[in-house]
Amino acid sequence: MKKSSKPTIFLIITLLLIVTLFALVIIGLKLKNEQFLLQKDKAEKTYRSESQRKIKLTAEYQTVTAEERIVAVAKSDLGLIRNIEPVFIIKYNNNKIEEINETLKEKYE
Repeated sequence: MKKSSKPTIFLIITLLLIVTLFALVIIGLKLKNEQFLLQKDKAEKTYRSESQRKIKLTAEYQTVTAEERIVAVAKSDLGLIRNIEPVFIIKYNNNKIEEINETLKEKYE
């Protein structure tokens, strides 16, 4: 009896299809990985640029809100003067405050 070559051909074609399928899956995964790496690099560049922008804005804010700058602008542009002495001083007696607290506690007990 002659042996048929059909099972051998079927086996070879099946193996070729499986190998081809694996190769396509590997190539697809590799392309997807490269795409994710490009997105990651782009996001890192954006993060660095925004971080630098934040640092610049913080420095600008600090220079604008510095007391020396505010005083200089108030004097030159607005014509204001700086009051060196306090307008009034509040003095209190600790003993008097304690007496009032005790009186209030007794009143509301």
